[in-house]
Amino acid sequence: MKTTDKILIYDDACPLCVAYTSAFVKAGLLTTEGRKSFSDASPELLHTINYQRSKNEIPLLDPVSNKVWYGIDALLEILGQKCTLIKTIGHLKPVNWFLRKLYSFISYNRKVIVAAKASPLKIDCSPSFNMFYRLLFMLVFLAVNTLMIYPVHQHLLTKIPGYTLSVEQLFLLHIVMVAINCILALFMPKQTAFEYLGQVNMLTVVTNLLLLPLLITGTLLNLYNWINYLYLGLLTIVIFKEYFRRMDYANILNRYKTVITINLVCVIGLCICLFVPLNK
Repeated sequence: MKTTDKILIYDDACPLCVAYTSAFVKAGLLTTEGRKSFSDASPELLHTINYQRSKNEIPLLDPVSNKVWYGIDALLEILGQKCTLIKTIGHLKPVNWFLRKLYSFISYNRKVIVAAKASPLKIDCSPSFNMFYRLLFMLVFLAVNTLMIYPVHQHLLTKIPGYTLSVEQLFLLHIVMVAINCILALFMPKQTAFEYLGQVNMLTVVTNLLLLPLLITGTLLNLYNWINYLYLGLLTIVIFKEYFRRMDYANILNRYKTVITINLVCVIGLCICLFVPLNK
């Protein structure tokens, strides 16, 4: 395998982009000089690529021929060096169609996933707002979060003293919380509303991911309760910090303080409902 002399230009304000391009260098697919951030790239290099398209699809430049690959084509060009079969399969029509859709799904929503603002001293490569992929993102992860209700109920909440809800009641509370957030979004400009709903959705995904260790240990191991409670306490602190960070990113924290207040009241209400019998 020969390391490419091509140059991959990535968004240095996106932790996802930083991570996987760094992995390309460590795997020998790119040289250190072949990985450049938009902020560090020379003006000549930036003039060679389509900047607007590059915000949505990472560009790979061949400095000899000035040929540029974008998005999934760029990734297949790099990965194909190690295994030509990857490139061959990746260019099969149905496979390529799926990879392009998957790439767009992640790329257009990458800022929602990481909620990272670009430094004022760096080039802002935030992707364009795409209504279709944002809606798809929210629907997919709403479905994931909804499916997580049963294992969280069965393997975690039912083992906490004082928990009184059935899985149907927990599902109903979930629907109520979703409905409240959708109603709050109606009072915001369209793009802000989608940003807000995307961040709330992603925060729930992060919460469920962080609950997975407890779900696994609760199923396979009998850990002391105090370990579980300590983990839940630390998790609560982390999620609250993450909530305020994401609301700040979405410009909700300072502009819509009423929304923050309603969110906090809803969380307190949810906690009360979890441990207060609803049939009394």
